[in-house]
Amino acid sequence: MRLGILADAHGNLAGLRSCLHFLQQQSVDHYLFLGDATGYFPQNAAVCELLTALPLTLIAGNHEGMLMGELPMSDTMKEVIRPPETNNTTVGHWLQRCAQTGPIYDLEVGGKRLRLVHGSPDDPWSGHIDHLAVSYTEGCDVLLSGHTHRPCINNLSTGQLYVNPGSCGYPRDNGAWLSLAVLDTTDLHAQIFRLPNRIDIGTLQWLHPAVRKTLQRKFPVMGTIVEAS
Repeated sequence: MRLGILADAHGNLAGLRSCLHFLQQQSVDHYLFLGDATGYFPQNAAVCELLTALPLTLIAGNHEGMLMGELPMSDTMKEVIRPPETNNTTVGHWLQRCAQTGPIYDLEVGGKRLRLVHGSPDDPWSGHIDHLAVSYTEGCDVLLSGHTHRPCINNLSTGQLYVNPGSCGYPRDNGAWLSLAVLDTTDLHAQIFRLPNRIDIGTLQWLHPAVRKTLQRKFPVMGTIVEAS
C-alpha cells in the first residue's frame, strides 16, 4: 500500500492543496496526517475541512492540544500562533477527531505496524526526536513523527524505518520548499519530496513577523525537488 504522509499544515491552505495535488499524482491509497492542522497561517478552517474530506488517519499535534486545553498557550504564544476560534464548526469537528486518537496512535497498514506520533514516543505532544531510542520502535515496523518541520528518513539496522515528512505548510529548514513523504508498505521504502511554497502577498503580510523571518531560512533541503506543483 502507498501512503501519503503529511504533517504540520498550520493553516496554509495553498501549501496543503499543492501537496495533495502532488500526492494524487503518486496514486497513494491512503493518507496519514501527523498533527498540527492549525496555527500561524490564516486558513485554518479550510485546511481542517480539506483534510477531513480525505481517506485519512490522523493524530493530534501540540497545536490541537492547546486548542483542546491539553497544553497551555500563553498570550505571547497566541500573538505569534494566531490560533483559530474553537467555536468554528469545522475546527471543532476536527478537534473532535483529533481527540479520538490523541498525539500517538498505533495501526496496521498493508501488514506493517505503524506508530504515528506528533512529537516523540516519550513526549507525544511536544518531544523532538534527535536520536532514536530503542524503546521508540519496539512493537512497530515504522515510526512516523512530525513537529520539527524538518524532514528526515532513517533506515535502522534492525530493519525498521523512521520517517518525518517535514511540514506541508510551514517548513523550518528552508521556507521556500514544502515537504511531504510517500511510504510504500510493501518494501518499507519512503521518499521525501519538496514542493514550492508559494505564499500570496496578502497571507505573507498577515503572518506574525517571527513566522515571516523563519520562512526566510535557506538551509540545504532534504528530499527530491519537484519544481511544478
